[in-house]
Amino acid sequence: MNKVLKYIFAGAGIFLIYLLYIIFQGKLNVPQAIHLGSFPIRYFGIVLALAVLAAYKLAINRASVYHVERNSAEDIIFWVIVSGFVGARIYHVLSSLPYYLQNPGHIIMVWHGGLSIIGSLLGGLITLYFTAGRSSKTFLTYLDWLAPAVVLGQIIGRFADLFNYELFGYPTNLPWKMFVPEIFRPEIFASNNFFHPLFLYESLGNALILWILLKKVKSTNPGKVFFAYLMSYGILRFILEFLRIDSVFVGSLRLNAIVSLLFIVTSLVYFYFSNKPLTTAESPYGPAK
Repeated sequence: MNKVLKYIFAGAGIFLIYLLYIIFQGKLNVPQAIHLGSFPIRYFGIVLALAVLAAYKLAINRASVYHVERNSAEDIIFWVIVSGFVGARIYHVLSSLPYYLQNPGHIIMVWHGGLSIIGSLLGGLITLYFTAGRSSKTFLTYLDWLAPAVVLGQIIGRFADLFNYELFGYPTNLPWKMFVPEIFRPEIFASNNFFHPLFLYESLGNALILWILLKKVKSTNPGKVFFAYLMSYGILRFILEFLRIDSVFVGSLRLNAIVSLLFIVTSLVYFYFSNKPLTTAESPYGPAK
């Protein structure tokens, strides 16, 4: 059975690479939705649903390692997902507030995109803190438990941006350049055909982070898995932010670059005060049940 699954995943991977190739070359324009009669079902939402489902499955599978009972795990995951979704939208709306003040009806139009991963993290963190009963040890344990699931959701969820053509960078002629239909290009770059595929950069970067979290990061101190994620993602996001053409600026500084630096600094402070360096030692949470 495992051998069959390997062949299935290998075949799916090859097909995905081929699909991306013809999309990036402009031989295939990605549709935004399928229609059941007059009712549109957007691919953006389908991919996000798959991302949530995969993250849920990984979180449930890891719950016993952190001594979180199944019923409690399901409740926690549900509310983290809800608050993460709300936080993602609120952060996006606030970061583009002038536009939404002029177009208030667009605030609820999440199917057009506009869900911030940073906002999702902040929303989930707030809910998780109160779910943990404000216990710092329990809170950090929960963060370690859920961090890999969050990354898996990001890996898959970033492909939702492909269907909306909403996460690409500056024009480029690199071999892996991505064709963007003119209707989705900013006016200033209307004459450019090919751009950096930022959604793919971030997805691949997160895949590396997930591998590190699952295979390399073990610690005797609660919180280190999460802060390893936070620092790694902060570095990744900080670098990629300077390729984005839709960054929100605070003065001359990119807002999300500032937030990414805060993620990095916060993580470094944690590692400094956690007394023990990042290690591949055994998990402090005991054997899986």
